[in-house]
Amino acid sequence: MTEKRKSAYRSFSFLRMGLKNKLIAIVIGVGTVPLILAMIFSYLQANKSLTQVIGASFQALAYETSTKIDLVLKEEIYEITHLAGHPTLVLWVTQQNKYLKQISPSKIDQEIRQQSQAWNDQNPQSLSPTTNRASKVLKGFLKTDSYASENTLALFITNARGLLVSSINFHPTYANTHLPAWKKIMPGNVETFIGSLVQDPKSKDYTFELAVPIKDHEGQVAGVLHRVYIAKDYFSNALETITFGETGHVMLIDSNGMVLNCPILPTGHQLADPELVKAVTGPSAAWAETLGDGHGSEDISIIGYSPLEKTSQTTLASSNLRWFTFAWQASDELFAPTESLLFWVSGTGIFSILLIAIMGSIAANKIVRPIRQVQRAAQSIGRGETVEPLDIKTGDEIESLAEEINTMSGLLQKTFSGLEHQVEAKTQEVLYLKKYTDTILMSVPEVILILDSNLKVEYANGAFEQLTGCPPARYLEHTLSEISLEHSKEWDLLSKEVKKYQWGIKTDSHPPPQPDSSYKAKDPLAPSDGGSSKDTQNTVTLGDQIFAYKFFDVVLEEEKSRHIGLILKNITEEKRLLDQLTQADKLSGLGTLAAGIAHEMNNPLYSIMGFTEAILEEKQISKIQPLAQKVLDRSKHMASVILNLSGYARTNEKDAMKEVDINERLEAASEIALMATYTDDIDLEKNFDSVPGILAKPEEIQQVFLNIISNAVQAMEGKGKLTLSSQQDHGFIVVQIRDTGPGIPPEHITKVFDPFFTTKDQGEGTGLGLNIVHRVVEQYGGNIKIESEPGEGTMFVISFPINGKENK
Repeated sequence: MTEKRKSAYRSFSFLRMGLKNKLIAIVIGVGTVPLILAMIFSYLQANKSLTQVIGASFQALAYETSTKIDLVLKEEIYEITHLAGHPTLVLWVTQQNKYLKQISPSKIDQEIRQQSQAWNDQNPQSLSPTTNRASKVLKGFLKTDSYASENTLALFITNARGLLVSSINFHPTYANTHLPAWKKIMPGNVETFIGSLVQDPKSKDYTFELAVPIKDHEGQVAGVLHRVYIAKDYFSNALETITFGETGHVMLIDSNGMVLNCPILPTGHQLADPELVKAVTGPSAAWAETLGDGHGSEDISIIGYSPLEKTSQTTLASSNLRWFTFAWQASDELFAPTESLLFWVSGTGIFSILLIAIMGSIAANKIVRPIRQVQRAAQSIGRGETVEPLDIKTGDEIESLAEEINTMSGLLQKTFSGLEHQVEAKTQEVLYLKKYTDTILMSVPEVILILDSNLKVEYANGAFEQLTGCPPARYLEHTLSEISLEHSKEWDLLSKEVKKYQWGIKTDSHPPPQPDSSYKAKDPLAPSDGGSSKDTQNTVTLGDQIFAYKFFDVVLEEEKSRHIGLILKNITEEKRLLDQLTQADKLSGLGTLAAGIAHEMNNPLYSIMGFTEAILEEKQISKIQPLAQKVLDRSKHMASVILNLSGYARTNEKDAMKEVDINERLEAASEIALMATYTDDIDLEKNFDSVPGILAKPEEIQQVFLNIISNAVQAMEGKGKLTLSSQQDHGFIVVQIRDTGPGIPPEHITKVFDPFFTTKDQGEGTGLGLNIVHRVVEQYGGNIKIESEPGEGTMFVISFPINGKENK
């Protein structure tokens, strides 16, 4: 059979297939081709969307983790920078530098070799860097650092020559000029140094270094404070707890692909694929689809990454590297949903094709029947037979199909009608909830305002309208400063405060540089603050009413713009009651003050007795007159002491303020205190610098020194060395009073300024002396702190601002 005949036969066979088979073939063809195309498109689109969702999720996770680590390192930098400013560390490094400048270079080299060898051998003569006062400060700091103390490998100080000054252990080397941190910080190239990941030669742990400068009183870099962390342990709390699925986790790498922390890969592992490293170390948070995942797989993987923006600024300046978080999941687990989607799409496609074939056959049967009736009628007409007229309007099968369609339409209509009722019911429920919420807010006695991103009022409750008498038409869509309200000055202040809150500006004031003192004397006659300064309420006075106000963020998930809430609470009555309680508290303590008068009057009274005995025994008039003048001075002083004690909770505003010579008052106080001891066994050493005067009441300043010196003399039991010194330091006059007594136990350090606290026997002291000292020093804007070691004596350090501060 020729090819032409075969082709013609196939065409004729198709034509002879019959109408039913043709319809079935057409239905299958028309239904299957679009279905397959739609399934392919749906699969590709779903896979693309799934990839984008996974990538965006990994990007968000990486960004969140990088922000978290940034905050952790920021806090760590703050704490170590604060430690670097500790007066003991600054003094110790400065003295080391000064000592090295005084000896010849040859002796320096010889001493460095000897000290380095002794340090390496851990010779007892090299224990000073681990036992000196600076090292005690370092160890004390490490005990308070609960987060990073266990993962700190070394904490030490180097001086201007890179030599070890203090350390918590023997881990660092004695000479450290080779350290990158020392090279960067000493010339002033960087203020904060974060080093790259290195393997420690002793512990074999991978570590990174954080270092800051130690500056002297002139602001010059005198040394470097180094802290070495074990990278795996330090970042484990922030990273290894973040897992998802069986393999998903977040890791930390640098811009060279070195692993700083990963739950799977070891710290210090180098990612082998440079293209992968380049793809996941971009300038901002993003996600990438890469070939390979850095964990041994070469399959396509989705990786989210984010730079540590704040930390990378420091690491870039320190080691020319940036740090990144890296969110990853194994490819087989990651694309399991895609494979499942492909399986279900394929199964659904096959089932749909079979369903189309069955439905095509049924449809073909229903369509062909009326056509065959027409065919038989035509055949009958062709044969000349009488044929009854065919009354086929739609055909029985088409009519049945139409009825089915009408039935289906009716069911759909009923379904849609039911949905409309449900939507209406939910709408009514939402409206009820909104009305209920508005009713609650309108009933709240506190003033509540909600401001939009432009700080315009978008909601205010009834308390605001009742307070201001302002209708909604006047305040809605207006800022607080735009609304014409009574007490406009106060409302303008609130408007400025909410702007600061929106910009994230803290309004806390910071005191001038001065010695640190975390203790506040607890005076029973002074108003109680009810808590720490952190809990102090912000208040505003509107007429005769006092309101406490607070800002808060209003989070709306469907809106990206920021809304801010303001609450005003009327605390006028609370303030009045607090003032009454404060006054009652003061009066309740006045009875106890009488017990302290004897203690405060003993010292000047003994002085008067001593001078009086000297006058009685002295025969020369020229020598009697100075002694009589001193008796008069001590009598005046006793009068001022009585005024000071009687005004324990207040200061007499009529007392004259004058310029006080600190050295003169210190000299007079020591003379009185030593005279009252009736002993010559105290070695008095004075180191007074020329210092400017301060504006104060002379009797109060002298009383401060007298109380401290008297306590020192009593502590030494009349035998020992008393050292007095004064100097000017950064706008302050600093007075140091040191004794060689038994020292103060640590458990008593925080209590010595409390009123009526004493360790003396009953009748020997009332415990008011040091409380008065603390109150007077703070009254003039000064500061006092105690340094004491049991068995080694005590030193009081008193600082007064040079310009003085009047008692308010």
